[in-house]
Amino acid sequence: MAVQDWPLPVSGFFGLLGIEEATFFLSGESTNSVTAGGEVIVHRRGTRLWQGEVVLGKSEPEAIAAQDTLIESLLEPGASFMVYDRRQPAPQDPAYPAGINWSAQSVTIQSLTPGNRELSLQGLPPNFTLRRGQKIGFQYLASPVRFAIHRIMNATVSADGTGATAPFEVTPFLRPGVVVGASVILDRPQLRAKLLSFKPGPGRSSLTQGGSFTWQQTLGGGV
Repeated sequence: MAVQDWPLPVSGFFGLLGIEEATFFLSGESTNSVTAGGEVIVHRRGTRLWQGEVVLGKSEPEAIAAQDTLIESLLEPGASFMVYDRRQPAPQDPAYPAGINWSAQSVTIQSLTPGNRELSLQGLPPNFTLRRGQKIGFQYLASPVRFAIHRIMNATVSADGTGATAPFEVTPFLRPGVVVGASVILDRPQLRAKLLSFKPGPGRSSLTQGGSFTWQQTLGGGV
């Protein structure tokens, strides 16, 4: 068996877990101060990154031991893995009752708007409508490649007959290095994550609880 390379792909870690509960949310690292006039001022601390917690279900001790081994290996400095939001399926539109095969769609960034808050897409199915809260993902820069996930802020984003959209707002803000023409993933986009903490589960009779771990997005390349 070859030595593992970081980040571990979904098929090599996240997709193997017996997940019972999971969260996936955007961090808001900040501090607050209050002026003499009573105004609350928010001071941002670093960039906003996705993070979450995974709670694992019960299983036989041998299965849990194998799972724990993978998790513990990710506590090494520089280790990372790919993760996606399991709770949110790929976007669908009632206008397409048979669903969309997103792997067959070549969706790309069509334009970027000054201010790093808006972009437009092309390559969507004609007249397809995206909605607030749905996620898009893409890669940018190199050495290392960064993996971005952004949530749509507009109530609806409708493509025209050619599959192109008008500019729409996303959160978090777009980071430097994003370029027009980048391929966009809509079917459960992935990002690179770092394991922050791991709490092993206790054993109960013939079954062992899977424990839980927390993670946070990383834009670094690991070792």
